[in-house]
Amino acid sequence: MQVRKFDTKDSADVKNLIVSILTKEYPFDKSVYENSDISSISDTYGGRKDVFFVIESDDDIIGTVGVKEDSKDTALLRRLFIKPSCRRKGYGSLLLSRALNHCRKNHFKQVVFRATGRMAQAINLLKKNGFKEAEKIDLGGFRIYKFVLDL
Repeated sequence: MQVRKFDTKDSADVKNLIVSILTKEYPFDKSVYENSDISSISDTYGGRKDVFFVIESDDDIIGTVGVKEDSKDTALLRRLFIKPSCRRKGYGSLLLSRALNHCRKNHFKQVVFRATGRMAQAINLLKKNGFKEAEKIDLGGFRIYKFVLDL
């Protein structure tokens, strides 16, 4: 089991994992989230304080998480996904821990994550790690929750 930074050779596997999960588990929410960032991960997460991590098991990418600078003090946590057959084994916690360590090293003061109400496992993981619900946004039949962690 290895958490590591994204490499361009991972592009197809990462995109397939994320699109597969969105299509199967969040078909109604998919329209809320654009896929443009996963078409060019190196560009999207190529900023000085940005990073995209994958977790790999036996050369198979089983999870992802991205950190994107939103402002000098705020990072966006994005694309926290774990392959369904690998959930509830601590892999999400490993990815989240690595992402939060990256945020601390880069002197972010706050981390923000947005989720729909259907993302119960991700929401539980965030709450378990100190994130607090900061806002609810109704978007034409969808409710988006904004979670914040002060570092």
